[in-house]
Amino acid sequence: MLDVVIIGAGAAGIAAARELHEQGLRLTVLEARERIGGRVWTHRDPKTPVPIELGAEFIHGTAEEIEKILQDAHLPVVDIEGRRWMVSGTRWTPLDDFWTRLYRVMHLLDKGSKRDRSFQAFLDTRPGGKRLARDRQLARQFVEGFHAADPRLISTKALVESGTPGEEVRETRLGHVVDGYDRLIEWMATPVADRIRLGAIVTRVTWSRGHALVEVKHADGRDRFEVEARAVLVTVPLGVLQAPRGDVGAIAFEPNLGRVKRAALDSLVSGSVVRVALHLRERVWASENFGKKVKDEETDALSFLHSNDPDFPVWWTAYPLRVPVIVGWRGGPGAMRLSQLPPDEIEAQAIASLARHLKTTTTRMRSIVEGVWTHNWELDPFARGAYSYQRVGAANATDVLARPLKRTLFFAGEATGAGGSTGTVDGAIGTGRRAAKQIMRAFST
Repeated sequence: MLDVVIIGAGAAGIAAARELHEQGLRLTVLEARERIGGRVWTHRDPKTPVPIELGAEFIHGTAEEIEKILQDAHLPVVDIEGRRWMVSGTRWTPLDDFWTRLYRVMHLLDKGSKRDRSFQAFLDTRPGGKRLARDRQLARQFVEGFHAADPRLISTKALVESGTPGEEVRETRLGHVVDGYDRLIEWMATPVADRIRLGAIVTRVTWSRGHALVEVKHADGRDRFEVEARAVLVTVPLGVLQAPRGDVGAIAFEPNLGRVKRAALDSLVSGSVVRVALHLRERVWASENFGKKVKDEETDALSFLHSNDPDFPVWWTAYPLRVPVIVGWRGGPGAMRLSQLPPDEIEAQAIASLARHLKTTTTRMRSIVEGVWTHNWELDPFARGAYSYQRVGAANATDVLARPLKRTLFFAGEATGAGGSTGTVDGAIGTGRRAAKQIMRAFST
């Protein structure tokens, strides 16, 4: 019998496995996919000048958990520099004050208030009046995109807890792992590589205090098998924990997780995101002719492009790396709509959207596209969404989800993060390490 079975080889599961391995525990990591990393998924193509991220991409703010790993693994990171623009009709307007404008709205959230309400309800009060009308549009786009949230559902209290954008300069910084985010996961996994079983889909966990039996089926259809352990650490995404019994990827718990844990799960939402990465023949936005067209000579330093486009309102480049790769992003309700389309239609809408932003025809844009990459996380049975956020009234839901059950079932993953760390790789790693400490404390008593 093993000490611990870890379900999921994403950032949280791998972080926990490394910690527990260093403490000498006998463990195995069961991963449904044929790769590690979970929602960190980096694609490499010899024809593209940089790795293409299909999932998590940025390092947000100080990210202490990640920074230590980057140093130990000698992985170079580049900070996102360059400039932001807002596109409105045919006009490109500099958006260098993006964080300042966002702060004007977000710092008006209900700090210190005992009540909770949706972000949409907050916007409906027209905070800041007519003067901040455009800034409120920017804030709505930020909540839909950055938090992958429906403004009608997300809690203002949770947004306050996650910090006010623009309040601290360090927290507005974004970084890239130059050689791909997966290098960080691979480095963490090195000591436990022989403990990871890929293509192992967990279907049921039968448990009692101090004992668990985990039922697993092979992705390739081979015979099922069972793994016995003193404890189980569950690190699968929120959407998988919420999946209806019997669905692909769903895990049955016998006995069930109980009323309190179920209430916490129901208080959280798995947000929606659609991202499309395009490799172009040239950096259209960087040409001298394009700069003249939009009457701005610094478009070669483009980092982020914002608009009210119905399909992809946010685009970003790899700047300061000067490569012809650009990513289209849609979060929230708009992403839910897009995710229901066939892949070729999503790609077509992304190309048409970029053409609108760059003031050219769809035919012309299609002619210079050399590669398109996207992954539908919404329809992925082992993800069922992008990352989590809290509904109105979901006080302490992430803390409740993180609590162990009878020193036998433990939980980690970004949805169990504290202090506004949900939705980030850094937060996921932190929860994995926290769960490892919980397990060690349980075993020591």
